Amino acid sequence: MASVATTSAFAQTLNAHPGPANNGGSAGWAMFFDLTASGSPLNATSLTTASSAGANAGFTVEILTRAGSALGGPVGSGPGSSMAGWTSLGTVNATQGAVAGQVSLPIDIPDIFIGAGQTVGVAMRFGVSGPRYFGTGTPAYSNFTDGTLTLVTGDARSAPFTTGGSFFSSRAMVGSVTYAVVPEPGSMIALGLGAAALVARRRRNKKA
Repeated sequence: MASVATTSAFAQTLNAHPGPANNGGSAGWAMFFDLTASGSPLNATSLTTASSAGANAGFTVEILTRAGSALGGPVGSGPGSSMAGWTSLGTVNATQGAVAGQVSLPIDIPDIFIGAGQTVGVAMRFGVSGPRYFGTGTPAYSNFTDGTLTLVTGDARSAPFTTGGSFFSSRAMVGSVTYAVVPEPGSMIALGLGAAALVARRRRNKKA
């Protein structure tokens, strides 16, 4: 399933499931999804996601990543059944949007680097409120792409990184991921030279 992306000079946003969310869990639950970069390395820098929080209420999200897919079960196996291979990037504060139980305001997350052609598995562990998502039963994973970044979503666990609790698949993330292409070293050098030339020109003009 393709998704419409919005673009600025510095970042691009890949929209996931448009919602509204129709299902969800409690605080402590986690959602799992995959990010794959196509031709260029990327940094995922922020996201929006649906939560069970009230309108304009605060909650927290812990961001964890692993090399390779985050997806798969059942509850007693799969990447989300233990902390093996996972790294916590930290817990960030989030704010629910104007509609209770639906999409948050943009959440500034620790940058998630995705190398060209690589897949990074991501987990979002919710605090204070629980995740909201789209899905019931066992449909296929949802795939959203803009040709640069691909998002495959996803699974939910009530007791993440353990072999207990409940495992639900698929459960699609409602929200979006914002990312920026990482410039190649040659591009950075060219930008630096261009900036230096501009400064030198301005200095010459001031002297004239």
